[in-house]
Amino acid sequence: MSNDFNKYIIIIKAICEKTEVGKKMLQKLLYLIERKGVGLDLNYSIHFFGPYSAKLDKLIHLFESEDIIEIDTNGTTHKINISKNIPEEYEESIKEYKLLASDEEKVNFVFQNFIKKSAFELEAITTLDYVATFMLNNAQSDSQIIEEVKKIKGSKFKEDYLEKQLAILKKCGYVA
Repeated sequence: MSNDFNKYIIIIKAICEKTEVGKKMLQKLLYLIERKGVGLDLNYSIHFFGPYSAKLDKLIHLFESEDIIEIDTNGTTHKINISKNIPEEYEESIKEYKLLASDEEKVNFVFQNFIKKSAFELEAITTLDYVATFMLNNAQSDSQIIEEVKKIKGSKFKEDYLEKQLAILKKCGYVA
């Protein structure tokens, strides 16, 4: 298995050990990890629920087909868990692989600041970040960022809520 696959699995496993995670939440946490500087090459674009990676979605289904993860579809959220019966060849490869110390530090930073947030909160946070960073090229105006998010999201998030989430992004060094 490639080091990239091992990196994805190690990070997904760490997320699953820290919280109950669905596909939407996993997308958002990996987005924040990649934005913090961990090379994941997931190619995010804006989507109905905020930043979305088709590549990550394919990886999730590949990992499920290889019995590395399990997806429980018995609810409104597709809950993701690491399989209890990971095939031996993957298990050994995962055990041998270690994240770079700098990557591990960045992953832990995201966990400390965002792992306890809901998928709803993460949708707002990552959409704000995506708009500020990629759509408005590091826009300077908070109101400009919020207005653009409101165009995408409609009335889903109130303005004062978006302001609070934008403040979190600034505090965490994502948006200047």
